[in-house]
Amino acid sequence: MVAIAPRYPERLLGMIEALDDDELTLAEVARRVGAAAERGGMPRPSPVHVRALVADLRLRREEDREARRAALEEMTRRLPYAIGNAYEAEAAAARARARVRSRQGRR
Repeated sequence: MVAIAPRYPERLLGMIEALDDDELTLAEVARRVGAAAERGGMPRPSPVHVRALVADLRLRREEDREARRAALEEMTRRLPYAIGNAYEAEAAAARARARVRSRQGRR
């Protein structure tokens, strides 16, 4: 019988994040994570769960990239008007922090 992890330790979740590469398929990442877990003395995680975790990780990274792009566009659009206006800069920073907090609440 194959040992399967019912819950995933932080170490394994970190391993998933470290081994993920957007150029690889979800299945390949799942295979690499399984092999690395075995080498590390951990039970091999379910490939279905690993694929779901990787898909979620990639979605969050894409959302972060989109938020950064939107903030940069907003800042460059307002830059001629916001030079010397610390309030505008702080408001943009607050919106970025709120975006990160809302993303963290969905985990």
